Amino acid sequence: MKSSMIPLQSAFIPVFSPLQSLTSAVKTSSPSTHSSFLSNTSRKSTLFCKSTLSNKHSITCAVLLDDEDEYQTRNRVVNVLGNDIIYDHFPARPDIPAVVYLPGFFYARSKTAKINALQMQCRRKNQTFLVADYSGTGRSKGDFAEGTVSRWLSEIEAVLDEVLDRSRNKVVLVGSGIGGWIMVHLAMRRPDQVVGLVGLSADPDFTEELLLPALTDEQRQTLEKDGMIDLTWGYRNYPIHKALIEDGKKMVVLNGGSNSIAVKCPVRLIQGMADEEIPTRFAFDLVDKLQSKDVNVTFVKNGDHALELDDDFARMWYAVCDVSDRYFEFDLGSPASG
Repeated sequence: MKSSMIPLQSAFIPVFSPLQSLTSAVKTSSPSTHSSFLSNTSRKSTLFCKSTLSNKHSITCAVLLDDEDEYQTRNRVVNVLGNDIIYDHFPARPDIPAVVYLPGFFYARSKTAKINALQMQCRRKNQTFLVADYSGTGRSKGDFAEGTVSRWLSEIEAVLDEVLDRSRNKVVLVGSGIGGWIMVHLAMRRPDQVVGLVGLSADPDFTEELLLPALTDEQRQTLEKDGMIDLTWGYRNYPIHKALIEDGKKMVVLNGGSNSIAVKCPVRLIQGMADEEIPTRFAFDLVDKLQSKDVNVTFVKNGDHALELDDDFARMWYAVCDVSDRYFEFDLGSPASG
């Protein structure tokens, strides 16, 4: 018997108190310490519970993975266009959406505390978590100079197809920076699988909207001649390659009118008002273009582009729980369905 979707009238109870100490430890650690910290916390099984409020009150408990499972779920490989793409996959309950994190530009898994905080919270809730390094970054192979939005999009799709059943396993995408651009394309290409979006300083079309207009004539000439420039943007220095610029022209999503982006799932955007890399208008533009009627934006006063304070992690997790809880697949063929 086919499944149908109904809204989940429930309340998942995220535990934010432990998150405060967790994020403090992760945020203040070096990238190499992040993995050590996570490994140490997982050396013993931890029991946690979730309270679900529906027609009846029930408590669901789960046990975190032990060391052997942890080893099996990290550093997995899928080859895409000749490059080995490295990803981490922590499988959990199949009946709630998996959380897929899409990193920002030039950011590997080990370079941001958001990923570690999100991974730990997903495991507390017994929710599948998946994250990959784009080609040319972190553990993945490839030349960053060849990295483009369309290439990284195809890599994430290959990882999804490798570990998830598209017809059964739904996903919530969490996109940071350029990951927010990629998540919009994924949602348009996979409306049957993507059931929610959470954007963190999402910057779709930044190459066309921000980067190109800001280049000097000298920088444009260097980019055309050498194929790349080193560009200081905000507080950071980024290698910008011609391939990224040219591909960005084909991948724009904000160039249409209102409701022009065919994304209808719930969307939550978190945007710092002191973002040093993108203006707050990006959030407004994206809201206007999305077809979804369930879109909320949270503006963080004094929030920067990274959004890596304890309170930012709590907002991110709340948004993930919010969109996750709005989806529930009710299996009419199950005896428990009544």
